[in-house]
Amino acid sequence: MPAIDLTRLRKQATRLADFFFLPDEFMKHLREMLEFYVNYTLRTVENVAPGSNLKTYRTPPAVLTQIQNELRAKAEANPHFALELADILWDEGALETRLLASFLLGRIPPQEERLLPRITAWTQQIRDPEVRVALLTTSLTRMRKETPNQFLALVREYLHPERSRSWSNGIQALIPMIADSDFENLPAIFDIVEPVIEEAPSTLQYDLTDLIVTLYRASPNETIFMLKHILTTTENQMTAVTLRRISPDFPPPLQKELRDLLRPQMLTRPKPAEPDDFIDESVPQKNKSVRTPKKKKMDNTRIIYLHGSDSNSQSGKARQFAEKFPGMVTPDFTGEFEERMKQLKKIIGRKKGWTIIGSSLGGLMGTVFTCEKPTYVRKLILLAPALMKEPFGSYLNLEPVSVPTVIIHGTADDVVPLDEAREYAEKLFTNLEYNIVDDGHRLQEAFKELNWEEILN
Repeated sequence: MPAIDLTRLRKQATRLADFFFLPDEFMKHLREMLEFYVNYTLRTVENVAPGSNLKTYRTPPAVLTQIQNELRAKAEANPHFALELADILWDEGALETRLLASFLLGRIPPQEERLLPRITAWTQQIRDPEVRVALLTTSLTRMRKETPNQFLALVREYLHPERSRSWSNGIQALIPMIADSDFENLPAIFDIVEPVIEEAPSTLQYDLTDLIVTLYRASPNETIFMLKHILTTTENQMTAVTLRRISPDFPPPLQKELRDLLRPQMLTRPKPAEPDDFIDESVPQKNKSVRTPKKKKMDNTRIIYLHGSDSNSQSGKARQFAEKFPGMVTPDFTGEFEERMKQLKKIIGRKKGWTIIGSSLGGLMGTVFTCEKPTYVRKLILLAPALMKEPFGSYLNLEPVSVPTVIIHGTADDVVPLDEAREYAEKLFTNLEYNIVDDGHRLQEAFKELNWEEILN
């Protein structure tokens, strides 16, 4: 590889930028320039970047940097041409051309409606880690700075609880924003990332390391508070395991703060009471009163009733539940099933320990939520749940869970077939109590007779 003459490099990059509006000529001169700076000493026989499936010229970083400097102003002034050129560079398929394509996307205004579809599609296509990071950082430069709310909405989509495959993308996209000293809305960031850190999947440990270290550098006190809160409240055993694995890469002060919480907990068995050496049976033994343990008072604010498809929060069941258990949640759900599930997840949020009561379609909602998020549910009560192949079979392809579940179903139910619902329930719930009563779909008579305090406890 020829030694880099900076004067020559600048002239070459300037000449290349002259062809910005002529994509075919631009690509011809770009290939010539990249070939000129090929590093043959590092070039493999297959000419593929390590850990990638992309061909590469092994071009020194200074070359791409100079080209980017020359293209910056033209791309910002002519976003339409920049987008077209980015498409051509991406289709070329080389490491260097895809990095340039990612750079050009970062110069395009965030209002451009074709920007996000490009980034979304390209991040799904790419395996090369360098290009992926460029798409999630460089390509989002203007959106991150000019429309932070739009950017955070995108990150929330990446970090959605049901899209764990895209969590890595969300974390990588967030890191430059956290590291930006001008960014002041860190509480929003902590709120977004806390559930992901709590889930702590081992596949994301490198991403989580980068995220936590960046957060700590931006705000040590808030980061320590968040991590301690997660470790002391989570029911997920993997949280401490994953954080313990990655903690050696944390700054020493952060390691010290978390040391006690990350230390493996030893299981201790109570020492058996030693029997008395001698008992004088002639002496009357005092009757020791046995103290009955107090029942823990139920938190009614963590009980939620999910009504059926043609019902609402003012239905007979909803009102009677609200009277019996003041403070319980009896919301209205509207729209199609998917929309109702979104409304439910928004209400549940990150709170755990819920008792869910679901009637008919609400029973299907409770089933789907519990199977997807079993750690959030303390107990599930289903009233004639709509567990039917038609029209809801597509929602019932779920993994079994061990959450305590009580089902009440009437023999005279003419809406939800009892046998079909029971067959689904026995597949999905390994800790199931199925109560069959002499009643119809609405369970009006059974509702009055059942001991709800006992059922909910």
